Amino acid sequence: PGSAPGRWAATACVVTGASRGFGRSLARLLAPQLGPGSVLVLLARSAEALAELAAELRAGATGSDTGSATGSDTGSSELRVLCVAADLGCEEGLRRAGAALREVLQDASLGRLLLVNNAGSLGDVSKSFLDLTDLQEINAYFSFNISSALCLTSTALRAFGARPGCSRTVVNISSLCALEPFPSWALYCSGKAAREMLFRVLALEEPGLRVLNYAPG
Repeated sequence: PGSAPGRWAATACVVTGASRGFGRSLARLLAPQLGPGSVLVLLARSAEALAELAAELRAGATGSDTGSATGSDTGSSELRVLCVAADLGCEEGLRRAGAALREVLQDASLGRLLLVNNAGSLGDVSKSFLDLTDLQEINAYFSFNISSALCLTSTALRAFGARPGCSRTVVNISSLCALEPFPSWALYCSGKAAREMLFRVLALEEPGLRVLNYAPG
């Protein structure tokens, strides 16, 4: 009610890996869809890049406000943009991101949640399977590309809750590599496959959710 035709009122939209590439482009596409009372949470490692994107979105949307790159935001009846600079590959960054989501998503005025798990990394594709002997390197890769998406999604869904009449959508940015093997891409292919299966399990466990594994390529 009260929003322009086609815009989503009172929506919490979270995009991880929003500072560059596909995540940045997606944030640009989603921002105009978010109507009054909405908040767009941009999450990535680079505070500077997030601040630049927030400024761009503010300039392109009448009545929007942007928050700082440290996690604060400003109130508005229109779209709010909250920047959360956090490295999801480390425990402190994941805690920081989770705390920011809990604070935002507990707002009872929000009637829709859209969480886009875009953050991820390719890994060192110069290494073949037989070169992957460093346990710390392997664990760090899977922690960032799998574990963080699981933890952040669970945190967001628990914070938002299953509110009557509300919509919840979770998107996992996947890849053909989740289905097909490619030489020297052992970490990337296995990471994408594991992440896709995680969200397929989520879809079975939570039939009230909309869950999408989406491969842009």
